[in-house]
Amino acid sequence: MKFLFGVFDWGLGHATRDTPLIKELLKRGHKIDIIATRRALLILKKNFGNKCRYFNVSSLYYMYSNSKRFKTKFVLSSIKLARSLKEARKKTEKVIKKGEYDIIISDCRYDVYDKPENSYLINHQLRFKAFMIGQAILEMWLASRMDKYKYVLVPDFKNKDLSGKLSHDLRYFDKNKIKYVGVLSNIKKKSIKKDIDYFISLSGPEPARTLLEESILNQIKDLKGKIVIAGGNPEGKNRKVPENVQYYNFVNQKKQEDFMNRAKFLIIRAGYTTIMEIAELGKNALLIPAPGQTEQVYLGEYLKNKKYFYSVDQYKLNLKKDVEKAKEFKGYKPVWKTKDSVKKIIKLIGA
Repeated sequence: MKFLFGVFDWGLGHATRDTPLIKELLKRGHKIDIIATRRALLILKKNFGNKCRYFNVSSLYYMYSNSKRFKTKFVLSSIKLARSLKEARKKTEKVIKKGEYDIIISDCRYDVYDKPENSYLINHQLRFKAFMIGQAILEMWLASRMDKYKYVLVPDFKNKDLSGKLSHDLRYFDKNKIKYVGVLSNIKKKSIKKDIDYFISLSGPEPARTLLEESILNQIKDLKGKIVIAGGNPEGKNRKVPENVQYYNFVNQKKQEDFMNRAKFLIIRAGYTTIMEIAELGKNALLIPAPGQTEQVYLGEYLKNKKYFYSVDQYKLNLKKDVEKAKEFKGYKPVWKTKDSVKKIIKLIGA
């Protein structure tokens, strides 16, 4: 069959979590076209090369704030968001009409759909954390978009969930359309020696990333053992670090997978894709949500309350004490892993 795969482009999380599903569809002999933009498109091209065909089409107007006024900025940007969605839909509609696709899969791109009987949406955030009134309005708007898709494929579990109210206890959705398919992670667990005591992965928009890096480097002497830091900045400078610390400005996905497998403990952001990767590996971690990203802040608090992972505001980070607290948490064991999640999706879409 011929597929069109739409991938959201605010960061790399959607592109990496979609990779196992795209790999399996290609393995089964299906043809895949991908619609994305920015770094998401670049990483997909790097992963699949000429195995797929690509369309560079922007989706929603990109909006980010490091401040706690993100919710206000989100509301004020609603007109720009609506316009960008309308413009994206015009472009994707041309791709869809010309491509004559059997199945359309959209990861959080509301401009990518054909007929309800052949279109599927992957999304873990069916409720935005915003002002109470705004939250209800946004949930109703999202629910109204669901008539474009046959099913909403939620990368989480119906019970023992990771996303909390982002995709559960929904008020306005047709429950029959919601299918919880389990975690999706492109990071795989490997049988490998655990010879790194702490792996610290820095990511996110500036200046929050740099501020977190400075805070950690100032406190890194308080941690004992072998430490590896991935700076998350390809253009970064070399850093002076203690002898027990290895510092990399940037590591590719293969190296990230290696370090995460070798590490006994992770210090990492609270993005949902990252959380699914931690779950896939069965690791414990200290979560540090990116300031201003309301989804990460919510997930950090939710998972801390569930006693899965400890979470701390980056501006209140006390590295030694917070790591000690985090090690008291139990971590999270998924009901099933990515391999079975991919099988469930393929069965649902009839591929």
